[in-house]
Amino acid sequence: MKRAKSQSVIERNQALLTQIQEIKTDHPLWGYRRIWLYLKYRQGIPVNKKRIYRLMKEQNLIVTPNARLKAKRGPLRPKPHAERPNHFRGIDMTKIKMAGWGWLYLTVVLDWYTKEIVGYHLGLQPKTEDWLKALYQAVSRHRRDL
Repeated sequence: MKRAKSQSVIERNQALLTQIQEIKTDHPLWGYRRIWLYLKYRQGIPVNKKRIYRLMKEQNLIVTPNARLKAKRGPLRPKPHAERPNHFRGIDMTKIKMAGWGWLYLTVVLDWYTKEIVGYHLGLQPKTEDWLKALYQAVSRHRRDL
């Protein structure tokens, strides 16, 4: 059995509910968290997030999640495993801070089977050409090994 709300609580909730409804008319896709943030930090109203949620739920103002827009987490296919050298390669870039100089960008191509660096390029700016130079170096080294 639920206890009945007092008249003062009903009046306070009604004043807050009208503000929530005004915000919802301007921003219909906002959920209770964003509305709480707006009320608390933009309008300076000290209000609890749970209270906003309860009021919005009572008035059916909660945004319903769209199942079609939900991100598909989890692997769609397994990660490939290299069974021999030069079967699969990976490429990545990292930036390195040099004291008194600035940033350097290192692009590395790895053989997934041997974990060996088969190509690399060091540049001053992160550019597509750096990735291609590292990849060309790896391919030319592979041809020399044959």
